[in-house]
Amino acid sequence: MRKKKVGIGILGIILILAVFFGYLSWRSEKDTPAAAVEEKEAKGEEKPFEGITLTILNHSSATPDGVFDKTCEAAEEKFGFDIEIESCSEDTIVKTRLATGQCPDLLVYNTGSLLYSLHPEEFFMDLTDAPFVENLDEDFIQAASVDGVLYGIPQSDNMGCGVYYNKELYEKYGLQVPETWEEFKKNMDVLQRQGIAGLGIALRDLVSVQLPFLADNYQVMEKNPEFARDYCDGTSTFAGTKEGLRSWERYEELIPYFNEDATSCSMKELQKKLFGNQIGHMVYFTNLIPEWEEKYGDACEKIGFFALPGDEKEYTGMTVWPSNGIYGNKKSKNKEAIEAFMAWYISDEGMDVLTSFYQPAGIFHTGYQPREEQSQLVTETRKYYQEGNVVSALEYLIPMKGINCQEICNKLGSGQITAKEAAEAYDEDCKKAALQCGLWS
Repeated sequence: MRKKKVGIGILGIILILAVFFGYLSWRSEKDTPAAAVEEKEAKGEEKPFEGITLTILNHSSATPDGVFDKTCEAAEEKFGFDIEIESCSEDTIVKTRLATGQCPDLLVYNTGSLLYSLHPEEFFMDLTDAPFVENLDEDFIQAASVDGVLYGIPQSDNMGCGVYYNKELYEKYGLQVPETWEEFKKNMDVLQRQGIAGLGIALRDLVSVQLPFLADNYQVMEKNPEFARDYCDGTSTFAGTKEGLRSWERYEELIPYFNEDATSCSMKELQKKLFGNQIGHMVYFTNLIPEWEEKYGDACEKIGFFALPGDEKEYTGMTVWPSNGIYGNKKSKNKEAIEAFMAWYISDEGMDVLTSFYQPAGIFHTGYQPREEQSQLVTETRKYYQEGNVVSALEYLIPMKGINCQEICNKLGSGQITAKEAAEAYDEDCKKAALQCGLWS
């Protein structure tokens, strides 16, 4: 009988200890940030980052006006922090802020060579091993990394660049979508004879003036797959290679087809000309499509899209620009809030919110698929992704881009210099950038 009582006593002690240590284990789990957030949300208590303010400097126009702001409002509702967004269009402002120690909690900025020029290791959080970046594709990782360190998450879908064309004019004059450079020029010849500018361009616009050259990067890389590596090493140049010089020559061949007011026309005026049947074609990014669909509605059905053709059909494809990045301040006092925002933003939940405000024309770097049915214009851009006929623009494959590209293209487009001179000027411009990066030495 005594032995039985002792056994019962020992068993009781074991049960008490098990309950005690079980409580400690449960308490430990409840004290983790994720569990705390879930518990607070379940009880309707204060949200996890209540009282915290995140500052964002937004140097991006990748999505239509208001889309990024509205997405951030949804994040505020979910997490409880306040987000203050400041828009910025000047690159010098970004660099000045960083240089003077005024880095915001989050910066929305370019990837590729322009990111490299910011010296991101000095300012931004290392996201290389962050669990929420596991699904990012290689194109974005390469574009948002410097020296093997990933610094950003994608702000939106990537952008293609190609030729928008007026379908009504094509139907009226019996034109077919061109598959080669000569076919493209023949289409423009037909339009020119009817008093319609074959190609619209805004030479004073920072973006429009460069795109006939930059969109041609696909042809250069397809002709010479090692061009990016050799150019980065300084062993290859645009002026010194057949495919590189040919890229500038194609730009020069477009000049006779430009609208008469190319030197004074604005981008807004150019778009009106395309929809108003005053020009046949326009070279630009696919991120115009969401804006057009919101502004013009069903009238967008009169606009089509094709990649800038190459000299041969097999070298025709689309040059793409990886998404701009969102970068976190490595010295911020709000790192947990920054990481929570980033993880949510590129999650399916965050992307559902983002795409509820616009229909993306590009591909998301996380593999996310929008829920809404895509328009015909978006379908025409996405076929190049589906066929595998895309390549990242050169400035995302190497750490430098000539800072005077706009000026060089303007001089070429207005007839002040030749294609050969433009190629030489661009090489010299890139050489200066390369030397600053420690390359071409």
